[in-house]
Amino acid sequence: VSKRTALRDIESLEQLGLALYSTPGPAGGYHLIQEGLLTKVYFNPDEIHAIFFALKAMSMMSETPFNEPFKQIRAKLLMNLAPNRQAGVRRLEDAVAYYTVPAVKHNTYLRNLLTIISYNHLASVTFNGQALTIQPYQLLYRDGYWLVASWDPTSQTCWNYRCDCLTSCQELASPLALTKQELQAKIKLFNHGEGGVKFKALLTEHGRDHFLRSNYPSMRLEENAGRYYLTGYYNERTFDYVVDYLLTFSNHAKLIEPQPLIDGYLKKLRTLLNQYAD
Repeated sequence: VSKRTALRDIESLEQLGLALYSTPGPAGGYHLIQEGLLTKVYFNPDEIHAIFFALKAMSMMSETPFNEPFKQIRAKLLMNLAPNRQAGVRRLEDAVAYYTVPAVKHNTYLRNLLTIISYNHLASVTFNGQALTIQPYQLLYRDGYWLVASWDPTSQTCWNYRCDCLTSCQELASPLALTKQELQAKIKLFNHGEGGVKFKALLTEHGRDHFLRSNYPSMRLEENAGRYYLTGYYNERTFDYVVDYLLTFSNHAKLIEPQPLIDGYLKKLRTLLNQYAD
């Protein structure tokens, strides 16, 4: 094979997105990297702008489960664009803003949790000084806090644990872990109120908007005869969280039922008012 033919063949392989490496010496040559196929992907201008907007939004988060910072990824992608495209991206980045709350506290185990979730394993964690065995299934970011949504096999409940409150986290390759299908079925039942107490509140138009901006999987928005209702479920463990959540509606939510939740809501209101009694 002539040198020209060999170089042409190598160039054709590169255009297909195949990664190559060379070895020197009499027995050397070019070899394919089997595990890393570099497939070319083409984006139109709108898709490019959408990618950079997403990167800009994610870069506002001071901590993520990923090792590479988003600013570094942005720089690599920007470097591969033509100068006029780079200028266009920068103009649109200045024209559109996205606001999110940076992480309030440091989270040591985000990367560990992401790995455990991807392998569908159990985790041995220490949460606020308490040793627990959980099956984490999703990382969530909400209002400046990283949360790990987990199934607790001991209490047979779902719970969101604040990641900054974890002081240890170890992967357990245990046969007790539920399959993805089993886990999804249990989560669905839990979110639809299995073993929980149903509550209902009447919302104003402003309350409806507030719910759409901030809600939880176990809650639903219902409309009946032009009125909006917030319905959901709580248990003993989530009682105080639901009370605090309902307080964020101010006078744009009125609890209808049940009475124990109404009593808890009023008790919290009296506690707040007593701060100004003196």
